[in-house]
Amino acid sequence: MSEDRRLLRGLQRGENAAWRQIYLKYKDDLLTIARSLVRDVHTAEDCLQEVFVSLASDGCKVRSNLKGYLLSCVVNRARDHLRRRDAQSNCQVNRPEHRVDLTDPADILAEEDRVKAVTRALEKLPLEQREVVVLHLQADMAFRRIAAILGLSINTVQSRYRYGMEKLRQLLDEKEAI
Repeated sequence: MSEDRRLLRGLQRGENAAWRQIYLKYKDDLLTIARSLVRDVHTAEDCLQEVFVSLASDGCKVRSNLKGYLLSCVVNRARDHLRRRDAQSNCQVNRPEHRVDLTDPADILAEEDRVKAVTRALEKLPLEQREVVVLHLQADMAFRRIAAILGLSINTVQSRYRYGMEKLRQLLDEKEAI
């Protein structure tokens, strides 16, 4: 019997020693891969720890190829961290690509006022609508992806987006009227 099979059986029986041996055997390779993907030691360590905590708490879902399973888990965790990082960095209000001449101080102030107005209007949306609008417009996510992340049907996500956009238009039109 191969060492990995023996370790898997021990893990399935709940033996802490098997889990510890798996960790010691694969941690360096997995950390190297995670670090090369996320380019940050601390985030890579977080990915590795999340994989091993999941392995310990969820029981063993591995049927064969322990190393392949662990590599797949680390890659998926690294992708999740990168997506979260990208989403967080994209959560600021994007400025339009076609700009007016922003060398004129009046234009600069007007652009800043528009961004502030949109930000304030977004803050007034109900959380359910705000998160869908931000994920779609700011993080550039498709409705199917948003539905999967939030655990909702695509119809619910599309409705929340539609209602959120209607509310945003209403709030921004009220601001313009003032």
